[in-house]
Amino acid sequence: MTIYHVAVHHTTHTCPGDPHPHVVATHRQVITTIPGGPCHTPVTIRSGDTTATIPCGRHLPTHRQCTACRPIITEATVTTTHTGPATTGQPTASSGPSSRPCSICRQPLAAALADLGRHITCHPHRVAA
Repeated sequence: MTIYHVAVHHTTHTCPGDPHPHVVATHRQVITTIPGGPCHTPVTIRSGDTTATIPCGRHLPTHRQCTACRPIITEATVTTTHTGPATTGQPTASSGPSSRPCSICRQPLAAALADLGRHITCHPHRVAA
């Protein structure tokens, strides 16, 4: 059987949708390969008049392969890097009331709208009475 020793590295983060750390990327690297030797039960393949004999590991599903062809994968090391909370790409909106009222209707304005200076539904060409 061919034995593969693999190093696995998981990258995790947290996000607003799932506050528990979860895997966002997995990288695997083959460290060593120990060959299993020649096939014990080669398979004959026919296509028209042409025949070829190949190792069973190239043709049969894993559960039907001989011990020389069946792969064994061993995780030699597993590491994890936690990158912390994921950024949403949007800065956090201000909360609470603004120190200035709406420039159109003169009603109190939310702090998140302070840069705009007016309510979203207040038309800029309407003048307050």
